[in-house]
Parts: sequence; structure tokens; C-alpha cells
Amino acid sequence: MRGLSFLIGDELYAVDVTLVQQVARMLAITPVPSAPLEIIGIANLKGKVVTVLSLTKLLGIDKTNEAMLFANTIVFKYGANLEDQIGLAIEKPGNLIDIDPGAIRSPPVTAGVNANNLISGVTEIDENFYRIVDIEAILSLYTTDSGETSGNSSFGGTDNE
Repeated sequence: MRGLSFLIGDELYAVDVTLVQQVARMLAITPVPSAPLEIIGIANLKGKVVTVLSLTKLLGIDKTNEAMLFANTIVFKYGANLEDQIGLAIEKPGNLIDIDPGAIRSPPVTAGVNANNLISGVTEIDENFYRIVDIEAILSLYTTDSGETSGNSSFGGTDNE
């Protein structure tokens, strides 16, 4: 498996690179009033609206309510036509890495409830420890089968047509 590594705090993470559309550096983010803490806001990326999520909040690492105006963001395409996008705010993008599927271990139980659901495994490459983020699990939390984000109903709004 080929992975894209990235840094949050002192921790290294990786995602399956085949799911990545692009890495957007310092993407401008507009906060969404009354959104859950893990939804940082929305951004315009080449005319498409991207919901930007905080991995640290999803994993229960960060409980602050600070608004982010800009963030390095890994953007993923999803939906039936792969036209919809969702972003994951990161601290610093890393490199492409080769991950041996046989070297992936289950995440430790001490990682916490959210981490156990969203981290699919851990591995060590060149003395670096990587947590592998399960993007499919995150997408299942914040998207519907029709390819639209389900976050709208969770913070009291509905789409106006």
C-alpha cells in the first residue's frame, strides 16, 4: 500500500494515497456557526465546497473550540461520481511512504474509543511510528449514500434549494 504521511503535533499519521485528491496548503476556511467541534468549517477549492474536519478533534485529542482561518488540508473525493470533497486539516504534509500490509498491527486499546474507530492500524517504517487513518470510516460519519455531507442536519441546518 502506498501512503501519504503527515504530522499533527509530534505524531505521524498516514492515509491511503489512492483516496487523496490533493494537499491544499493554507486553505482558507470559513467557520460554520453551531457546527460540531470536529467540523472546522467549509472552504472553496476550485469552485467546489469542501467540508474541513479536524483529525485531532475526531480522535478526541483536542477539545478546544478555537476557530481556524487557514489550514493545510488533505482533500479526499467521495460519492458516486467522486465529485464531492471532504478535507482533513493537518499540521504538516509529509512524504509518500510504502506500507507493507503485513506489517500493519491493530491500534492499541489505550488509543481511546474514537481513535480505535478511526485509526485502522499502526506500523513502523524506518524507526518512525505511523498511525493509519481510516478515511472510509470518517467518510461514513460525515457523508450520506447520495454523496452529500450529513453534517448539515447535525448542526441544525438544512440545504436550501
